[in-house]
Amino acid sequence: MAQQIRMPNGQLAEVGAVKTPMHAAVAVATDSTDVLAANAGRCYALLINDSDTDIYVKLDGSDAAVNEGIVVKADGGYYEMSGAFGNLTTAKITAIHGGSGTKRLLVTSGVGV
Repeated sequence: MAQQIRMPNGQLAEVGAVKTPMHAAVAVATDSTDVLAANAGRCYALLINDSDTDIYVKLDGSDAAVNEGIVVKADGGYYEMSGAFGNLTTAKITAIHGGSGTKRLLVTSGVGV
């Protein structure tokens, strides 16, 4: 059953239920790393930077590059997407960072019911 939430702009948006949320910790490298596979059923995703280095995310299925796309700031920065927010993508999501070693990106995603 869908519910309504009030968006920051004051409009009401309908939010569908998330079926079986999935959680993962993705090791993001200094070359493009796949974060989420393309999924036509995706209705929600939350990306949280659990590292000390900014992580750059691409939402269009292309390879991630430093200083391109969406920057998820270090130490808890996040990017949340859903149909209700109007920023949901069902394409493959990739990420990269410009530091050294690997960095951790916490990923929660779900498909609709």
